[in-house]
Amino acid sequence: MSHKNKILVESSGLCVNFPVKKDALFSKPKYLQAATDVSIQIHRGETFGLVGESGCGKSTFANATLGLLKPSAGKVLFDGQDINELPTQQFREMRKRMQKIFQDPGSSLNPRFTVFELIAEPLVIRGGYTLSQQKEMVVRMLESVGLSEADLYRYPSDFSGGQQQRIAIARALILRPEYLVCDEPVSALDVSVHAQILNLLMDMQKKMGITYLFISHNLAVVKKICDRMAIMYLGKVVEYGDSEKIFANPLHPYTKALISAVLSIDVNSDQKRITLKGDVSSPINPPVGCRFCKRCPAARADCETEECKLTEVEPDHFVACRFCC
Repeated sequence: MSHKNKILVESSGLCVNFPVKKDALFSKPKYLQAATDVSIQIHRGETFGLVGESGCGKSTFANATLGLLKPSAGKVLFDGQDINELPTQQFREMRKRMQKIFQDPGSSLNPRFTVFELIAEPLVIRGGYTLSQQKEMVVRMLESVGLSEADLYRYPSDFSGGQQQRIAIARALILRPEYLVCDEPVSALDVSVHAQILNLLMDMQKKMGITYLFISHNLAVVKKICDRMAIMYLGKVVEYGDSEKIFANPLHPYTKALISAVLSIDVNSDQKRITLKGDVSSPINPPVGCRFCKRCPAARADCETEECKLTEVEPDHFVACRFCC
């Protein structure tokens, strides 16, 4: 298989800006720059991690790859096609190949629907299935996520958070998508069920060959399950590539600070915590150059004005810092 055929999702110079309310009637329009010049490739069958603090643009990027947000600039290619240039009918057909698992299972499930109605809804929207076919498919999917036919006509409120997330996963997988966005799928759950849900996702990936975009704050989880990853800061990718290489040799000061914050079970570890100082720049008026410069311990005078481009420092390891390359 050629390298090009391995790519399922690709963003090129992706920018997503949101208009901000004007201070005065005739003032110049302002925009919140949620994602800026994001260019990454997600390969078929892999788990791609997206990491960064809250508000850095992770969910915005994910929603843009699903066609839920239209880019202000740049492109999103799915299986080689620009999803924002497709005719409506073709786009709808392509969207059937994508799904999303939301962060909070409780709020993403309609409390008035039974489990059967929740999981069968994508089948109803697609059409072409009889009621008996829907029930058969839903029961099979329920069993694959660790629930049973006895749960069919119960309501979401009857289940624990972990069970609700299993229902959400079953609903996302019922159409057998190729691309699944997991938007912090375990962050709202008890620690005791984290491993269960993550193991379930990995098992389903092996069975169905799904490509995951895995959004998380938990670097320990990303290190364990992600093949490749990107670190975002204030709407921009600062480091990107093979997960093992990034964890073994973090180069960007922000990546180093994030990894230093991961708790280690090794009592003999001499890893020191890097504490970042300073304030996060405004996404409405970010620095022209490096967006991390105001908090970077290695910043120089020209960092704020000279733009940093992602540069390949080793095969499949890119960093956006002029002094790390």
